Amino acid sequence: MHPQIALRRRRTSAGLAAAVATMLALAGCAVQPAPSPSSVPPSPATSPNSEVAPGLPITLDPAVIPGLDSSVDETLQAGDYYYISLPKVPGQEAWTKALRDELTPQLDRFTASTPGTAKAPYPEFDANWDLVASSPKVVGVRLSTDEYGVNGAFAGKVEYAWLDLAGGVIRPSSDLIAADQTAEFFSRVRTAAAEESSIDAELIRTQIAGDWKGGLNAVGFTTTGRLWVEFDRTKATQAHGSVGVAIRSDGLLSEFGQAARTAALTPTDPSTGQSAPTTAASTPVPSATSAPASPSPSIPKPTATKSTSAKPTATPTPSDTPNCRKLKCVALTFDDGPVAGTATLLDVLKSKGVHATFFVVGKNAAVNRSLIRRMVNEGHVVGNHTWSHKQLTRLTDSGIRAEITKASDAIVKGGAPTPTLLRPPYGATNATVSKVAASLGMAQIMWNVDPLDWKDRNSAKVTQRVLAATRPGSIVLSHDIHPTTRAAYAAIIDGLRAKGYTLVTVPQLLGTITPGKKYFRR
Repeated sequence: MHPQIALRRRRTSAGLAAAVATMLALAGCAVQPAPSPSSVPPSPATSPNSEVAPGLPITLDPAVIPGLDSSVDETLQAGDYYYISLPKVPGQEAWTKALRDELTPQLDRFTASTPGTAKAPYPEFDANWDLVASSPKVVGVRLSTDEYGVNGAFAGKVEYAWLDLAGGVIRPSSDLIAADQTAEFFSRVRTAAAEESSIDAELIRTQIAGDWKGGLNAVGFTTTGRLWVEFDRTKATQAHGSVGVAIRSDGLLSEFGQAARTAALTPTDPSTGQSAPTTAASTPVPSATSAPASPSPSIPKPTATKSTSAKPTATPTPSDTPNCRKLKCVALTFDDGPVAGTATLLDVLKSKGVHATFFVVGKNAAVNRSLIRRMVNEGHVVGNHTWSHKQLTRLTDSGIRAEITKASDAIVKGGAPTPTLLRPPYGATNATVSKVAASLGMAQIMWNVDPLDWKDRNSAKVTQRVLAATRPGSIVLSHDIHPTTRAAYAAIIDGLRAKGYTLVTVPQLLGTITPGKKYFRR
């Protein structure tokens, strides 16, 4: 347990303040030695005329924080799709709850405004996070939400949430800037925004009017130490993609801002202060749409590339591969992980001698690489459930391709073979998705048994529904992110075997597959 410490009230964004004060007081924050002043990197620019390159907005390899996990929640209710992923920093569970509480009013408004909408693509609420800073003093994350309502209505929000481990508070982006430098900060932001053609000056005017009341709360750092200022999409541009500007940080940072900058540029494990074995810096994946916004010309645009990781050997399979042309074969499949709790499901599958197929979200694969390696080592198949769980039917060809290839790269980095199986989030597919999947050599694996484990969160109901609906050749959908689902599977496996079913992976069930084709069962 982390020792409780007194909390100081700080300026926080309106939606976060109330939830944060209570939750952090209950849980406490880990206190670690602060880095010495000499460890704070110097600002890249010392004069207004400096030409230091702006660099890329920083995101970090999650491996910098051992035990970091994702808290995932979702629904597959057509007309009410949502997927929410939030960070779970070891010992800081109160932070996760505070962030979730902050999202609740926005999610409630979304669900209330989309009752039973039946026209695809369906309304969708998507929340994702990236690690942007880590040290014994500061942990920072970038939180992004995309909300697609009825008739294509869109709202895109982004904020950076800064956890002050030494001070025991959650701080907004405004705390990165020294109080007496607020005017200069906004002056630099206005100047940079005026030079960026993708930013609508009228839309963004209130966000950069000269104080923090305009709702600007997304300030991080670039790879060269500049400040990265990102705007809510519909407040900065008519398009839906991420948009922001990089400005000089010299003379602007508060003491906390300097510590945050150190945590971004030279990240370390918050519990030990030790450097991570590997870190990475890149731009966040934009919210691709039919007309994605281009990043600032001075910020290089990321491109999807094939993984450069060494290709692992083929997924191990038992030497006595079942003959599903004669046996009553069934494939168990699990979506949305891996999360830390996936380990308990793997324990069950191992104890029962069952091999399953896991359709993993790329962001979660990046956070839990050890579980990807375990899946492969224990004979399971790892499939692709995209990078951030977006409804692919909203995206362009390039947007779909980026979601799939970035997830595959994360899966390969975790130690699995390049996936040949794709499960589109929500099962949402169309001709464009099929074309892209085919070009990537991937078949689309759907399902014909859905126990609604995402809806009821009841182990007994999940067990009953799987046993009642399963037939020879079935592909069973479940979600390893839910404790109630994980708890159901020992009984499900026993029940299916009692009915004479042989439990196999998707490749064993289907045999030869055709890239791009949709499979609901054998």
